[in-house]
Amino acid sequence: MIKQNFIAIDLELNQPSNKIIQVGVAIGNAYQNPKDYIVQKWYVDPNEPLDLYITGLTGITDRDIRSKSYSYNYISQELNELIKEHEPWLNAVVWGYNDVGVLRKEFEQNSVEFKHLGGRWIDLKTIYNFMMFSDNSSPKGGLAEAMLKFDIVFDGTQHRADIDAFNTLKFYFELMKRQSLMIDFSNENNYNTNTEDLTVTPLSKNFATSDNLWELDNARN
Repeated sequence: MIKQNFIAIDLELNQPSNKIIQVGVAIGNAYQNPKDYIVQKWYVDPNEPLDLYITGLTGITDRDIRSKSYSYNYISQELNELIKEHEPWLNAVVWGYNDVGVLRKEFEQNSVEFKHLGGRWIDLKTIYNFMMFSDNSSPKGGLAEAMLKFDIVFDGTQHRADIDAFNTLKFYFELMKRQSLMIDFSNENNYNTNTEDLTVTPLSKNFATSDNLWELDNARN
């Protein structure tokens, strides 16, 4: 399993304009305790009143925006420093939406230079959908519900950009660890991968439970 830092990005948006009101990032690697991830957030002024539903959903108030907001130039500088220091993989991890593209677009519209995280992104929601479809299961639900299906605890309160970014990264690494363990187990036992003989699906949700992973680990020893 690769020992590489990754960065997860999440945005909270006002409605119905979809203007950014909060940016959250988390940086870390699969070998770290999640408590050691670098986590940061910035409020952004959308120059409009916050929708009441969004305030209820995110906990972000107009007062927060007035007193805690940062310019896009400042956020860009902070992100540049974090990326320079921790050298994450060039594609950010997101949950179900191109938050990187939305953020870069805002940088461009505000004449802010930002040369990182362009081109592609790693959509964890798509990976999760694939895994669920492979197991003939429904992928419905948000990040917290998806994590629960894999016996992974969502830490904190949902719909806060920094907390969602943290949990996106945590979920990504947990799935990576489980996949790595199953691949190692499969290779060590020389499984036949012909479809008619395949009894263990590396991406199977049901096979990737905590109990089965414990059994896999013990079977290897």
